[in-house]
Amino acid sequence: MTRTLSQSKRNRMLTALWYLLRKPHKALKSIYRDRHDTQWWQQYVTKSYGLGLGLPQVDLLELIPEFEETITPYAMLEAAATPMDIALLKGLARSYDDCDYLEIGRWRGESITNVAPHTNTCYSLSLSPAQQSQAGFSNSMIRQDGFFITPEQYPNITCINCDTLSFDFSTLTEKFDLIFVDGDHHAAAVTSDTQNIFPLLKDDDSMIVWHDYADSPEKVRWAVLAGIMDGLPPEEHRNLYHVSNTLCAIYTRKKLSATYQEFAITPDKFFEVTIRAHKLEAPAAAHSQGEARWNKSR
Repeated sequence: MTRTLSQSKRNRMLTALWYLLRKPHKALKSIYRDRHDTQWWQQYVTKSYGLGLGLPQVDLLELIPEFEETITPYAMLEAAATPMDIALLKGLARSYDDCDYLEIGRWRGESITNVAPHTNTCYSLSLSPAQQSQAGFSNSMIRQDGFFITPEQYPNITCINCDTLSFDFSTLTEKFDLIFVDGDHHAAAVTSDTQNIFPLLKDDDSMIVWHDYADSPEKVRWAVLAGIMDGLPPEEHRNLYHVSNTLCAIYTRKKLSATYQEFAITPDKFFEVTIRAHKLEAPAAAHSQGEARWNKSR
């Protein structure tokens, strides 16, 4: 374990050193702003776009009136979308006939495996094992990649290993009803992903969902919002909302009633939560598609 951690640290240091040497001024500014200066990004968004309170908030029940979902599979572990966020994706996918779905950022595959049964096609763009290693991810993290994605159970999921900052999006010949952005959350990366996916929307009914627009349902993550605003055409900004009770921002051309909210929000609904755990029938290593991809890449 010590060897794995030290290798991970070395990879992070080499990656950071390469970026610092290549673009020192930009790198230092980006690191400082994204990681330490929430206030800077809030001021940037407020000054540039007049959004001192973040995006207007649309009620979840206006967006999906009959909101009732079961989330499975779900590991209840680190770095996953919340059950509410995945339930939002499922509800939106259900609203389309033969939904075509694109996702940036895979991790264990919890979001895409929940959405897949309600879609026609699913595409997942995420770093390859080699790219994850170069980015400083530990071996144990890399082995978790796509853990729940089994081809036999989810034949409509296509996994594409790539870095979306350099990926040629023109190779995707399909257009999509629903696009979920949950990759690199630095402002510049969110801007790049947003610019690249916008032309892939199928029609006026298509939607984009950005994860981690908020750190909590009541606290904006300003660097992500900056990336969204910078990435979308200015004339489309009026179609952006924060979905109540989630960490997600959405783009939709549907006319929705929305209001700006300040902390602390008074509840206007309650949720019923049932939690049930199941042991995996197969050993984790055999179950994990991430483990298979890891072994294949070595």
